Amino acid sequence: MRKKSAGYTVACVFISIYIFITLAILCETYLIPSIERLCYTLKMTYDVAGATFMAAATSAPELFVCLVATLIAKGDIGIGTIIGSSVFNVLAIAALCGVFSGVYTKLDWWPITRDCFWYLLTICMLFGVLYDSRVELHEAIILFLMYFVYLIELIFDRKIQSICRKVDVEKDTLTENPMTREEDPLKSFKEIVCGFPKKEEKAYHKVWFAIKYPAILLLAVTTPSARSIYVFCLLMAIAWISVLSYLVTWSLTIVGHNIGVPDSIMGLTVLAFGTSVPEGVSSFIVVRKGYGSMAMCNAIGSNTFDIFICMGLPWLIAVAIEKKDIHVNSDGLAINVGVLILTGAIAYFSLLGTKFVLGKIVGWICLVSYVAFLIVAITLELIKLKPVCDIESGYYSYYTK
Repeated sequence: MRKKSAGYTVACVFISIYIFITLAILCETYLIPSIERLCYTLKMTYDVAGATFMAAATSAPELFVCLVATLIAKGDIGIGTIIGSSVFNVLAIAALCGVFSGVYTKLDWWPITRDCFWYLLTICMLFGVLYDSRVELHEAIILFLMYFVYLIELIFDRKIQSICRKVDVEKDTLTENPMTREEDPLKSFKEIVCGFPKKEEKAYHKVWFAIKYPAILLLAVTTPSARSIYVFCLLMAIAWISVLSYLVTWSLTIVGHNIGVPDSIMGLTVLAFGTSVPEGVSSFIVVRKGYGSMAMCNAIGSNTFDIFICMGLPWLIAVAIEKKDIHVNSDGLAINVGVLILTGAIAYFSLLGTKFVLGKIVGWICLVSYVAFLIVAITLELIKLKPVCDIESGYYSYYTK
């Protein structure tokens, strides 16, 4: 067992905070602008972009964890990560956007209802796959291919909408070229690197810029501006999201070990939080820009991506390589499925009750629900007396291979 150190704890807390700052810069300067350019090029609606490209980009950490857990560690930690991050995505992100964004956003009921339906379907399919505690080849294939069925449905979303209601083609579609717009223009490499504070700005602005500048410079050197090759910018942003999410999870795990937090609670909180930071940051930014549907579809669509791709793809690869079924621990499966359905229902019906206005009412309902979930889950785990988290134990050895 590694010796505990107050110095390590303090250092890791500050490292984690700085990584959060870096993630915010990454999402605001590179991820969101590159997705905006992609939306404009493909004439996509904000909600479809949030449910596809943004959801896939911000779910890269979950895919990484599940690949490692399934193919290398041969464990079930990936399942726990998906469940924990799914609850965070639905409730915590809605709370973050509703309570702390400072804006009230009117959402379109259609995309929220559509993505909640698909989220419910993914949960039911996951229950069907894990019910017998094993994953067979055909189950992994079906789970993986269902995501492409979901994508096809999104491609024809407008035509499907036209059957049910009158569709405004330009509604929620980016009609202004991000390259030429005057408000909130895309920044070039020079503007990013040389965007120093003006002399008349207050001292705390200059101090804040000095703190951020190392992260700004590092990202600018390694990631092209969204004004250049925006597809490459998007790919590099995804790569950075994976690296930073891994680092923040690692740092917070060290903190958990030093303060004596059990493994199971770390999985429910730190690992779920660490891998879901990109979704939270990107959703908060786009809500501030006025793209409320994009934010919520990102949160819900990330869960669909997590189950279909982040779980389906590693299982498919593992079964194909090993030529045998994967056995998983399905203890508490019914409870986990019930929790996922309940969290989705809370978010959807709170929006329905406010006529799909994402504001403080929805935010506080989701925040209280998320806190209640954590209290109940942590209490149950404490009763089980799980061992204390130790990243240098054999259980975590796959992280250092």
